[in-house]
Amino acid sequence: MKNNDSRLFIKSDAVYVAVVFASVIAFIALLAVQIFSGVTSTRYFIGAGLMLIAFLMNVFLGKFAYFVSFTLNFVQFMIYTYEYIMMKNESAPFLLVMTVLTMVIDMLLQYYVIKIASKIQHIEDSKRNERGKAIRKELEDEMFARTSLIVNHEVMGTHQNLSEALGRNITLSIDSLTTLPGRDMITERADKLIREDISNMQESTVPDSACRPFTVIYLALDRFDNITRTIGHKSMDLFIQNMAHRLREAADPTDMVARIDDADFVILFRRGLSPEAEKKYADKLVKEASRAFAAGLDSMNATINYGFAHYPSDSRHGGELIAKAEERMSKASAGGQTESGAALPGADIFKNKSRDEIVKIFERAMSDGSLFMTFQPCFTYERKLTGFEAFLRFEKNGQIIPPQVFLAAAENAGYMRRVGGFSMENSLGALAMINKIDPELTMNINISNYQLREPDFIQSFSNIVSSTDCNVNNLILDLQEESLITSLADIRMTIEELATTGVKMALDNFGRGYSSFNAIPLLPVSILKLDGNFTSNLATDATCRILTRSAISLMHDIDITVTATGVGQEDQFEILAGSGCDRFQGLFLGPAISKDELEQFISNAG
Repeated sequence: MKNNDSRLFIKSDAVYVAVVFASVIAFIALLAVQIFSGVTSTRYFIGAGLMLIAFLMNVFLGKFAYFVSFTLNFVQFMIYTYEYIMMKNESAPFLLVMTVLTMVIDMLLQYYVIKIASKIQHIEDSKRNERGKAIRKELEDEMFARTSLIVNHEVMGTHQNLSEALGRNITLSIDSLTTLPGRDMITERADKLIREDISNMQESTVPDSACRPFTVIYLALDRFDNITRTIGHKSMDLFIQNMAHRLREAADPTDMVARIDDADFVILFRRGLSPEAEKKYADKLVKEASRAFAAGLDSMNATINYGFAHYPSDSRHGGELIAKAEERMSKASAGGQTESGAALPGADIFKNKSRDEIVKIFERAMSDGSLFMTFQPCFTYERKLTGFEAFLRFEKNGQIIPPQVFLAAAENAGYMRRVGGFSMENSLGALAMINKIDPELTMNINISNYQLREPDFIQSFSNIVSSTDCNVNNLILDLQEESLITSLADIRMTIEELATTGVKMALDNFGRGYSSFNAIPLLPVSILKLDGNFTSNLATDATCRILTRSAISLMHDIDITVTATGVGQEDQFEILAGSGCDRFQGLFLGPAISKDELEQFISNAG
């Protein structure tokens, strides 16, 4: 049986039940001896013993034992009353007084225990709030240091008192070559806009009407390495500075221009432009940036390509938006500009719906089974089953709605709490079921920042764990890489408190966004999950193989287990295994299955 840390003296459930049962038996046995004893002094001594047992149960065994002891005392009171009225027993009045006194003392004691516990809880809450404020201030101070746009790098270097940490933070946020914002800063800006937009949509009766889309343009010099080898790094640095200056001057003053890497730039804007106007604007930027490579009659053969990504249709994470725009820019460099892509399937189900209408859609889906869980198995290299990952699925009119569509709708409508609770209840119920078959199997559950920011998340999580009677030591919560880094100040305390319960945590979707390796040791995670997009080109891309091996090796150095997701082919599986990857999941090893199929699947795997 599990432990209950809320009890002061006896933590083990098994021991607690045994002690309560023994106390009840001892009480009943002594009461029986007292009833049949004809010696008054013996009855008084036994009465004192019964009073002591009730008192000790109340003090050491908590609220449940108090109700048990109060019930026993009440039975005792009724017996003495019968003896006094019907049998005229001379010791009955004194024993009645002792019993009533015991009940009054126990009630007063329980009252003060509850009052003291309330004060202790208040003190703990105050400490937790103060700790949260300190963490937020620390992170806000760091953020302030990282977001100073106007810097003089030469002057900064002459200040002897400037801390190394501050210098490192500024360098990470500001591109030292161009003094434009860097990758971290523009990613944070995009994530901030997204968080503000989600908050506004949750307050609106029609979430879609409150949505404020924005666009990311990824613009890069083609054949950068070839040109650099031809003209040299110092000359290329001057061209990059020239490009940066011309892009900043050509861009609208309200747009954010950042340098990502080499001659790669990102422009973020929130002006409502039509697709034609967006393309015209991008062409203008390309034309201006190309002027950096031309002077008078002379010009270099330099081609600049670009790609678009749009919030919210392409993604709801800043790093992923930039990655999507870069991907489309790469396709454009291979064969002409491409469109941003068609709308995701199922998006029309929630379009222009009010919050109440969206809530009704989800309530109906949960009741009729349209919203359901599937479970994808996870294996070692030897194909030994180690557990499952739970996925929430939504089927409407025979069509599977992508998670990013229905989860976005739930979040915008402020209904993510209920949807997240539905997912957790069903996943933990499945975990309890599979552990009856194999007590070693684990369950991965995706958890959103929205859920972690809920003030009563820990309590609701504990309630679900208790109701399902699952083993939390086999539970792994998947924290999203893209949003975990940017929202750490809001959810850090919740994550730390979860870590004390025995729950393991995994950093999910690693490689999809732009978070740093340096941040991982600062987080209470024991598992890193490589995103399928990160490892999909292992067989054909040597750079991807090197990066994957380095990531796995680095994680092993700090005792973090690595799981590869989206493993779809045998050669991909073999390369990952050869690189030291610990766990694998994907279509090559087995598709996601329903809850009804779990028992048979585990039996076959064994």
